[in-house]
Amino acid sequence: MLEIAVADTGPVLHLAEIGCLRLFELFERLLISQQVRAELRALSVLSRAITILGERLRIEEVLPYEISEAQRNAADFKLQKADLSVIALAHKVSPNIVLTDDLRLRKALESQRFTVVGSVGVLVRAFRMGLINRAELEDAVDRLLDDSSLYTSSVFRSLVRGIIDDHGIP
Repeated sequence: MLEIAVADTGPVLHLAEIGCLRLFELFERLLISQQVRAELRALSVLSRAITILGERLRIEEVLPYEISEAQRNAADFKLQKADLSVIALAHKVSPNIVLTDDLRLRKALESQRFTVVGSVGVLVRAFRMGLINRAELEDAVDRLLDDSSLYTSSVFRSLVRGIIDDHGIP
């Protein structure tokens, strides 16, 4: 079953950096706010994402009052406007999943009972759905952790590699 996902800038950027934008084919629709679109454009990723994802990628308008409401609901998390637009869009469309690599945004979304997955989770889902094989998964995870702009701690890196090597990823 294909899902609807709302995405923050991070997963789109990070998977673009390792040449894996096509893996967003996991989702029937990948929705981004116009604020996320602006960030992706500034990072020179938007046109590549549009070319690869075509109609799957949709830009949705998030209005100022919706961002204000998201800010009230996530006041404890000190989020930027684009992050708040992700929360607002998630409330507007009720997606199956929200994609972010930002820890504060993840915590805010989870506190509002959204299912949240980061770039590593997208790679694992792509493997489980048969879009990539185990060797491709391992290579993509290595490139994500070593070559992309995704910041991860050494503990997280060890955890991810351990999960793939030892726990439940055949």
